[in-house]
Amino acid sequence: MLITTIQQFRTASSINVSNTIDPWLPYISEAEETFIIPVIGIEMFNTIVTILNGGIRPVNAPIVEPDPGGNPGTGTEPGAIDLQLAFIDKIRRAEALYALYLGIDEMSLSISSAGIQVIASDTHKPAPQYQIMNLKETYITRAHRQIDVALAFFSDNQVAIELDSLVPSPYFIRNAAEFQLQADIHNSRRVFLTLLPIIGSIEKKYISPTLSPLFFKDLKQKFQNGQLDDDELLLLDMITPALAHLTLARALLEISIDILDWGIFNNAANTFNSIATKAQVNNERISRMIDANQRDGEAELKMLQEFLDNNASASKYALYFNSSRYVGAENSVKRGEFVNDTANSIFVV
Repeated sequence: MLITTIQQFRTASSINVSNTIDPWLPYISEAEETFIIPVIGIEMFNTIVTILNGGIRPVNAPIVEPDPGGNPGTGTEPGAIDLQLAFIDKIRRAEALYALYLGIDEMSLSISSAGIQVIASDTHKPAPQYQIMNLKETYITRAHRQIDVALAFFSDNQVAIELDSLVPSPYFIRNAAEFQLQADIHNSRRVFLTLLPIIGSIEKKYISPTLSPLFFKDLKQKFQNGQLDDDELLLLDMITPALAHLTLARALLEISIDILDWGIFNNAANTFNSIATKAQVNNERISRMIDANQRDGEAELKMLQEFLDNNASASKYALYFNSSRYVGAENSVKRGEFVNDTANSIFVV
């Protein structure tokens, strides 16, 4: 567990001084499992726990200038130690905010065999429900921002911090900054990590059939090894916009819903249905956004396909040239796979 004392917990919120850590431990544990580990990965989480248990520095020690002596037993440079602890501090703040979001509903209740009672006194009375819900919204919004701050800090210091990478992207778009160049996700690393499964699905269903499976596999291997030549880099510049827009078209359908064993729910509305602020985008606007991204992605795929048909040869893009996808310059314009009309908005191989 990354938070073990009330002092660590209070770095995220000015909760009452009478609080102890024990009532919050179940929510801290749930926050780690529900929010933190899915974002940073179990390997990174275990590494952080090892650092905190390894005696590098007392867990509650403030982040200060690098210790000239370092820790000779770890083989880690003093500067890296401080970066690691700064990163952990940012993760802790996010975890505390998630725990507050999860636990605040129950803090004013007493649950026993006699039933559920509201805790009150002569000087303290429970907050109205709307204030609790507003506070929950504030906590979850701050938590999401804080985890993005932590991920940005890690990205900016990835070499010096001497920790393994977070969940790696095996796709043609590797990080939030690259996705942001093609489509606006407010440069959110957390959102990008959420999009990774969809990016993989779009590569499999759209990009691979467009390039041909063998050419796709060869291009992906060279990309991951940093061996793309200038001609292949030109293709990458056409692949990434299509990949980003088609990913968003799918994500707009899926990312804001919870699929549970008792039904499918709109998660934001389900959580904050009694709050009159931050109204969700209406379904009509979402549909227009989906349609715009789908059409942009298909238009970009069409441009990619026509470019390959016009430029592939036995010596250039040879795997594509020798595949069944190649039809030549004359026939390329006759393809019906990417026609932007209401009767044909699905890519067909």
